[in-house]
Amino acid sequence: MKAKLTSLLTLLLFITLTAQAKAPSFKVVKTGKGPAMILIPGLNSDGEVWDETVKHYQKNYTCYVLTLPGFAGQPAIQTDHFLNTVRDEIITYVQETKLKKPVLVGHSLGGYMVLSLSVKAPELFGKVVVVDGLPYIGAAQNPNATVETIKPMADQMKNSMAKMSPEMQKQQEASYGVTMATDSVHIKKVIDWGRKSDYKTTGQAMYEMYTTDLRKDIAAIKSPVLVLGAWFGYKNYGVTKDTTTNMYKGQFANLPSAEVKIADTARHFIMYDEPAWMFAQMDAFLKK
Repeated sequence: MKAKLTSLLTLLLFITLTAQAKAPSFKVVKTGKGPAMILIPGLNSDGEVWDETVKHYQKNYTCYVLTLPGFAGQPAIQTDHFLNTVRDEIITYVQETKLKKPVLVGHSLGGYMVLSLSVKAPELFGKVVVVDGLPYIGAAQNPNATVETIKPMADQMKNSMAKMSPEMQKQQEASYGVTMATDSVHIKKVIDWGRKSDYKTTGQAMYEMYTTDLRKDIAAIKSPVLVLGAWFGYKNYGVTKDTTTNMYKGQFANLPSAEVKIADTARHFIMYDEPAWMFAQMDAFLKK
């Protein structure tokens, strides 16, 4: 009897530990049928940002929509290596669920993430779609910027965001949100998600993006890559479509096979401002 009880307890412990090991920190919503497509939202965003994209693709793809920890009300995790921790959890999730060469689609920080995933595990993933994301955000305005030159600013930003009061966070998100999309309904969503986010996580994620340069590393990516950029939200600051195109091509210089397309009038949330254009680019890319 004692031996049976011991065996039962051992089995229960194994099941518990296995379940704990497989539980990712991010939320996953699975919709549709067909080959796998993983969609990763950007900084502070809810997976809901991909709703229209899922409607467009769910008849032909099984869509796995993530919401990353600490963003839009998802519980935060404590780590000094947020991006790499989440990246490695996604790799484990793909391996454990036995997804075959899933298509990766990422917006903003999610765009950085799909590049990082494809660098770390180039054999594991299929085609890659980057929606207004970069391999190194620190060099978006100055192509000669390096991690060393950007780090003092990144340190200050992280420390400031960790100390920000809820009221300051509300004000920050209100000023940020109006530059990100055109329609007031979408702007409100972006602002609300930001206000529900854990700002310590937000600051840590931004710090890591500013202090991690993937511009050389992306040469290791073996899958086809489509890059969709936006510029219109920064028009009043002297940014043009041509300068944005050149910036993107410069960032992806070590991956010359990457297709770079820049939207005409979309702000940062291209899926909201120019969905028809985005779907047309993605459809053509995915059919190749």
